[in-house]
Amino acid sequence: MASAETTVLPGRAFGWRDWGLVLLLALALKAGYSAATTAQLQWLLQPLAGLLNATRLFDFAPLAGGEWLDAGRALVIVKACAGGNFLIASWLGWLWRWRTRPFGPTLALGAFAAAWLTALLANAARIVLIGYGQDDLARLAGLSDADSHRLIGIGVYFGALLLQLKGTGNALSAPAIYLGVTLLAPLLNAWLTGRNGIDMAHALWSAGVPLAGLLVYGLLRLQVGRTRGRDGRPTSSAP
Repeated sequence: MASAETTVLPGRAFGWRDWGLVLLLALALKAGYSAATTAQLQWLLQPLAGLLNATRLFDFAPLAGGEWLDAGRALVIVKACAGGNFLIASWLGWLWRWRTRPFGPTLALGAFAAAWLTALLANAARIVLIGYGQDDLARLAGLSDADSHRLIGIGVYFGALLLQLKGTGNALSAPAIYLGVTLLAPLLNAWLTGRNGIDMAHALWSAGVPLAGLLVYGLLRLQVGRTRGRDGRPTSSAP
């Protein structure tokens, strides 16, 4: 006899075949994004420029090749600013968050729409920080402009993915998705196409920043747990 608390959902939830299809679609999206021109990515870049202009912090205008230029701040939104890798990571993240729901085209498209909005907001935050904080970060941390730019991008994207997956019950889901899209997929593509590999500096930054962030987070949680234990308050075991 079924329990009174049992909820029967129409359709079926995610299975191994579904995840296999999702990963194939993610690889296809990544390949399509890599092959697309800047002009073909206006569905990502034009809303981004519009959102940034709406903040009144920037004044981006379109260029002939599809880029967007803020002449006053000497900033250009190029193809790399579209955040295609993060869009794919966010899409996987939303599917992971909703993995107990019935799987199908509606869920996949809904997750993609949510990922598009997440990527738009994350990219806007990244460009605001780059435009108004990159030079200060480089000076204070002793970084080059390129490394400061990279640190802001990785920090914003990984932080956004952590927030997106907060409460899913698995602390490793965000780093697994992020590193899978930014490192594992390019390595797999390089191996399949016979190329030399990926930029090691980029790989170290992509892996080091999320892992360092998780280490700090884990140490802070451990310290909070010890403090609560000394105060006689119960500690939570939830991730």
